[in-house]
Amino acid sequence: MSVSLPTAEITVAAGDPDDRIDRYAAARFGLQSRAKARKLVSRGFIRLNGEQVETSRRVRPGDTLTLAAPPEKPPPVFPMSMEVAWLDEHIAVVVKPPGLPVSGNKHRTVEHALPHNLPPSEHPGALTVPRPVHRLDARTAGLLVVARTGAGQVGMGQLFERREVHKRYRAILVGRLEGEGEVDSPIEGRAALSRYRAVEHTRSLRGGWLTTVDLWPVTGRTHQLRIHCKELGCPVLGDDLYGGEHVLRGKGLYLRSVALRFNHPVTGEPIAVELPEAEKYASLRRRERARWERLRASEAQESSPTQ
Repeated sequence: MSVSLPTAEITVAAGDPDDRIDRYAAARFGLQSRAKARKLVSRGFIRLNGEQVETSRRVRPGDTLTLAAPPEKPPPVFPMSMEVAWLDEHIAVVVKPPGLPVSGNKHRTVEHALPHNLPPSEHPGALTVPRPVHRLDARTAGLLVVARTGAGQVGMGQLFERREVHKRYRAILVGRLEGEGEVDSPIEGRAALSRYRAVEHTRSLRGGWLTTVDLWPVTGRTHQLRIHCKELGCPVLGDDLYGGEHVLRGKGLYLRSVALRFNHPVTGEPIAVELPEAEKYASLRRRERARWERLRASEAQESSPTQ
C-alpha cells in the first residue's frame, strides 16, 4: 500500500507575504512541516510556474505553485486509541493526548496512530491514511485537525495560512494574573500575538496563587503561549522549559487546546468543536486550596495564646 499526497495547484495572491517557496508551500498545501515542503521542492514535486526551483526561491503575487507528490510507503500503525471529537468525509478533529508528538521520525506519534482510529474516507479524493494539518507541542493536549481527503488537507492549510482557524486553550498559570489583555511580543524575530482572560484564582503554596486562564493564539509560533505566559510573569504550571521549578512529577503540562472554530475547507459550513476542561485541573485546584487552608489553620493555631 502507498500513500499519495494530493495533487493541487494554488496561485499566490496579491496580499500574500513575500516568502520562501518552502515555507509558503508548507502552509498553503497543509504539509506537516517546512522540512517536508523543502524535500518536495528539491525533488521537483512542488514546482513554481511549472519549473523546478531552489528551495530558497521566493514567491511573488501571480506565481502558480503545483504539488504532485509521489507515493510514499506508510509507516507501521501505532495502535493507540484517541477520542474523535468531530468527523466527516474530508476532515476530522481528534483529541491529542499529552506527551505525544504529532509527527516525527519515531513510531510513537499521533500521525502513526491515526489509521488505528480513523478508517479511510469513502470520498473519491480520499487520502490513503489521514494526516494532521497543524501541530501541537508534544506536551500539549487537546484538539487537533486531521485531513482525510486531498481537498481537506489543502483547504485546511489555506485556512491556517490566512489565520481563519480560531483556537482557544485552557491553562493553569503560576501566580495571579488579573483581567484580560494581550501579549504582542516577537518570537525568534517573527511577530507573535496572544490574548488571555483570567477565569479563576486559587490560593496555592506555589507562588501564593494559581490562575486558570483562557488563551487565544492569534499567530502560531512554536511554544508561543508558553513563552508569552512567562513574559507575563505567570508561566504555565508544569512547563519544564519556561516554568522554572514549577514542574509537578507525573502531572504534565497544564495547557490544553479546548476549542476550535473555522469554516469547513470544502463546504464552507461553520464548524465549532469544544472540549471540557481536563479533570486534572479541578483536582489540582481542590488540592492546592486544601493545602493552603491547612497551612493557614496550622499557623493560626501556633500563633494563638496557650491556655
